[in-house]
Amino acid sequence: MKRILFICLIFQFQISFGQNVRIEISDHYRELDGKVYATYQFVSSSYSALRPTLVIITNKDLSFELSNKLSTLYKAKQEYTDVWILGITNFNQKNISEVDKKIIDKFLQQIIKYRADNNLPLIVGEPPYTLEGLQRDKIIIEKKDDICKYLVCKNKI
Repeated sequence: MKRILFICLIFQFQISFGQNVRIEISDHYRELDGKVYATYQFVSSSYSALRPTLVIITNKDLSFELSNKLSTLYKAKQEYTDVWILGITNFNQKNISEVDKKIIDKFLQQIIKYRADNNLPLIVGEPPYTLEGLQRDKIIIEKKDDICKYLVCKNKI
């Protein structure tokens, strides 16, 4: 009985004093070298330095659809707690322009700065939160249903 009471107290302590983070930040109009893009950040997590990040790059129109649907998709347990979406006007993954590359690099630098500013250090071992790591791990989505390959979707989008 004492063990059960002890376990219940530990869970109560975590619930009472744990820090839960839920953030949604949209910036629908940004511009770099004459090209318009949009950014979106979604976080749903208990505070943890090891929060995994998913970086999605797509065209601007699809980024609006994904950002509107993301909070409803997050009702199920997800592997990723931080989702970043970059939508670039007329983005073509087969022909990424120099301006598109600049925008992507700026977006990835924004993620790195956010993690540093919020005491979310790099993971020991293979650090994914470097520019090279984020470049390697980013995903490009062409259709809205493709997001279900990375997030647990209960329903169709």
